[in-house]
Amino acid sequence: MSGLFTFLFSIWLGYVFFLYFSHPEKKKHKLPRVQVWKIELSPNLRIHSRSKIYHIHHWLILTLITGITLINYEGFQYLSIINGIAIGGIIQGLRYPDRFKFRHHKTATAQFTQ
Repeated sequence: MSGLFTFLFSIWLGYVFFLYFSHPEKKKHKLPRVQVWKIELSPNLRIHSRSKIYHIHHWLILTLITGITLINYEGFQYLSIINGIAIGGIIQGLRYPDRFKFRHHKTATAQFTQ
């Protein structure tokens, strides 16, 4: 029973963590901007092309991580905590209205990137 409570707590923890660091009006503007060539790594994962910006949402990355850990389960002791945090981040990321928009025009995202 304590494993279930740990899993539920880690879902809540992941939700709050990603809400705090990925919400546009929260602390996101205080995270350092890290960009290597045309790939922005922080605070968001974006790939810049000539006329478009491809935004890879955190919920998509967390879905891939969760899927890989479900497929490649080797008895890792804290796997349920990692999956719980990832599921909390997925739930938080899917709440945004632009959750399925991956391609943005550079002119339309000028205010989006600031």
